[in-house]
Amino acid sequence: GAVSIQCCFSMVNNLTKITKSNIAVSITGIAGPAGGSKKKPVGLVYIGLKRANKIKIHRFVFKNRGRAYIQKNAVKKSLKLILSFLK
Repeated sequence: GAVSIQCCFSMVNNLTKITKSNIAVSITGIAGPAGGSKKKPVGLVYIGLKRANKIKIHRFVFKNRGRAYIQKNAVKKSLKLILSFLK
């Protein structure tokens, strides 16, 4: 499915090929208000990072406090991950 480790991996891996960039970030998730299930609840987010040939995929489940809350926290988390990934 679109919200999976495999999808996030494919997105970030292909993004560096398309953009010729040194680092790439992909985010896929369920921000709601609908679309969640027991297996994939609203708030589930995968963030992928790639630098050179190193790829890391992170899984998070943010509290369901609305679509904007989940989106904002996914972006905040991805920026923190980029900084730590660069160190």
